[in-house]
Amino acid sequence: MNKYLEIEEKFITYLTIVKGYSNLTIKSYKRDLDEFLTYIEGESIKLEDVNYDDISLFLVSLYNRQLSKNSIRRMLSTYRQFYYYLIKYYGYVYNPFEIVKSPKFANKLPDFLTFDDMQSFLDLNLKRTDKLKDRDQAILELAFASGLRASEIINLKIKDIDFNERIIKIIGKGNKERHVFFSKTCLVYLNKYINGLRIVLTDNDSSDIEYLFLNNHGKKLTERGLEYIVSTASSKSGFNIHIHPHMLRHSFATNMINNDVDIRVIQEMLGHESIKTTSIYTHVSYEELKRSYDKHFPKLLKEEEKMIDQKGVIFDFNGTMFFDDLMQEKSWYKFAKDEFDRDISEEEFKEHIHGFSNHSIMEYLANTKFNKKQIEDLATKKELIYQKMCEEKKGYLKLTDGLISFLNLLKDNNIKMAICTSSMKPNVDWYYKVFNLERFFKYEDCIYDDGTIKCGKPDPEIYLKAIKYLSIPSSSIMVFEDSYSGLKSAISADVGFVCKIGDKDIDLDVDCKMSDFKNIDIKIASFLNINL
Repeated sequence: MNKYLEIEEKFITYLTIVKGYSNLTIKSYKRDLDEFLTYIEGESIKLEDVNYDDISLFLVSLYNRQLSKNSIRRMLSTYRQFYYYLIKYYGYVYNPFEIVKSPKFANKLPDFLTFDDMQSFLDLNLKRTDKLKDRDQAILELAFASGLRASEIINLKIKDIDFNERIIKIIGKGNKERHVFFSKTCLVYLNKYINGLRIVLTDNDSSDIEYLFLNNHGKKLTERGLEYIVSTASSKSGFNIHIHPHMLRHSFATNMINNDVDIRVIQEMLGHESIKTTSIYTHVSYEELKRSYDKHFPKLLKEEEKMIDQKGVIFDFNGTMFFDDLMQEKSWYKFAKDEFDRDISEEEFKEHIHGFSNHSIMEYLANTKFNKKQIEDLATKKELIYQKMCEEKKGYLKLTDGLISFLNLLKDNNIKMAICTSSMKPNVDWYYKVFNLERFFKYEDCIYDDGTIKCGKPDPEIYLKAIKYLSIPSSSIMVFEDSYSGLKSAISADVGFVCKIGDKDIDLDVDCKMSDFKNIDIKIASFLNINL
């Protein structure tokens, strides 16, 4: 049995919420982690005591099962990230996987080589000492400098080359003739090959002497032979990317595009019938696209960069920061009776009062329309009843357990904070005074019913106003609420994380549920990127 199951589950939650990994990736991480945790438990090794020797023995067991290098590489990546998580959230001192080298894997075949990569390849190839080096260098230089097809390279005849003007006459697809150019550097290596190695190769009295490039028997190259020459040039020179002739043609075209050569000129040089074909061959490299984008869209200012990673928290007041449900309920009962001679039921309170705006409540109780001033006057009467009840029972009102510590934690981590409440200003002022909230919130940090809120909760209007005040994306904001209408309001405002506070059972799909702030859920810490 995995004794670290709880830690593992929280790590998986972290990967899901904070990292945003896909379900497939999450399954892979969990499978890898299960294997490691099962191993150390079987060896009676504590998670915090794992060292290099333990990891070495574990790796031996993986290799003995003939797992691929890529699989082991992936597993080591999982374990490194797991220990980084343990350091951040559980106070572990070091990551034992930091010093473990991952097995190398073959580089994936790229679609093309950048100009710098191609130059590195050509420079490395020049250092070869075998006798066929000069022929191979001439082939590589010409393929990259002119973008010839493999079939065009092997069928190229010396008589088709104008060495003075550096022009080659090509008979391409459909027996179509075109002219291509080659570079001065390419001319140097062509001459070196023609006046040196090629003379040696033609000593075999070959009947293919008219062709430019010959194999080591003095015969005309085949396409398969050209592929072999290009790919072995890569391995012989120590260039760690597998190369084939078409890649060199593609690299030529991409380099032309990156240097602002008109695509119709490239179409002609490549011998394409349709410019659509050229568009497919000559895609721009990622780096070039990024450079072009950054050139036209200047870098963000430091303040804007900070805003991207900024997190925010919005608290509801009543029932979230403090539990006053009993006083609220009693004060509404008394107010309804005193003002409208209404005896409201518990069901009415739940469906029409708890969590709703003053405007909505007053019109429900009176069954008539009121203007803004009338709503304010009625709400003030109700709040005075509520405040008097609270003051008569001193000590009844207190901040939710753990809230002070949590607010200090948010403050220390520079998390933006706001309050979002259906209360009106007289009550807000009173709350600030009773709970000394100015320690954490400026008065303008509280978004309340100032008469401009047209639709109360569960409409998202008041939360949208709070989000606008915080000036960060809604996806980076967390909301703490207690009522059904409040939670619906936050969800409709499309905030990134919604947590229900309190013990009431509410049938809504939220991200987290807590009775108070004493034991903060790991998902909250993960979303806010803070250490508990």
